Formats: sequence, structure tokens, C-alpha cells
Amino acid sequence: MMSSRTPPFLKRSLFALGFMLVLLGVTGCFFVVNTTRSFPLGVYFKTHGPVHKGDLVLFCPEENMVARYGRARGLISYGVCPGRYGYLIKRVMATEGDEVNLSDAGVSVNGICLPNSQRQKAFPAFSGSLVLHNQVLLMSEHPLSFDSRYFGFVRVEKICTPLKPFILWK
Repeated sequence: MMSSRTPPFLKRSLFALGFMLVLLGVTGCFFVVNTTRSFPLGVYFKTHGPVHKGDLVLFCPEENMVARYGRARGLISYGVCPGRYGYLIKRVMATEGDEVNLSDAGVSVNGICLPNSQRQKAFPAFSGSLVLHNQVLLMSEHPLSFDSRYFGFVRVEKICTPLKPFILWK
């Protein structure tokens, strides 16, 4: 408890600091900032709704060799996900029941090749075909994005929330 002799500027400063901490906590529950070039830079709203094909999603990468490779090269930051990985933002391109083929030539969903889905040769990558069950294919339109063409299919429970653009900048 503050005494009546506490200087007013200190009271105001502590109030402002407390307010900012509460605001940051509340903001973190509803918004995320994208600082990578895989999608437009800006603030995205966490919808906390069901995940559908075409949605942007926030997810935790799996702890595996490809994720360690990505973090060692600055493609995945440190963060709060298991293994101390940072969140990633990608678009859901295939869901339950879709047939997906991952190869060096590109990624196809139900026989249709996705644009800009060829791999960079320097990366280790997952290859194979699969009909998805409790998994999704997460991609970016950016041809150099670190996405499912390298780390493979993502379990649905690794998705934190769908996202909607809130404020975007160039």
C-alpha cells in the first residue's frame, strides 16, 4: 500500500506500468504480430474458432530435425512452444481426407499442384503421399517460405487458433 507521502509521479508511474502490463496480457490473448515475409506484416486477430481450409493459422512447430534445422538458420525463432520454438503463421491448404503429395517438384493436393510450392535444394525435406487424417498441410504463397513442403504435415492439435488480418502494413 502506498503511503500518503509517496510522490505523485511515482504513483502515476506505477499505475501506468500496471495498466501497460494488463493491456499487454489482454492483447496477447487476442492479437499476434507477424514480422516475417511469409504473409503481410501486421497485427492479426486470434479468432479461437474452428479451423477450415484456406484459414491463416497460428501454430507450434513439431520438435524434430527439420525444426532444429530451421531454428539454427533463423527460420524459426525462440518462443513459448514446446522445445522453446516460436509460433509460425501459415495457411491451411489441405485438411482431413485430402490426398497430398510432397516432392521436390512441388506440393499437390488432390492431384492439383500448388503454385510456388517447389522446394529449395539446400533444405532437408519430408517427401511422400498421404491421405490426411487428423493432420493439415500448412503453406505460404511465398516461394521461399519455411512450411509443410519442408516440415511435413502438422497434427491438428498443434494449431493454436485461426487468424484474421487486423492491421497490415507494407
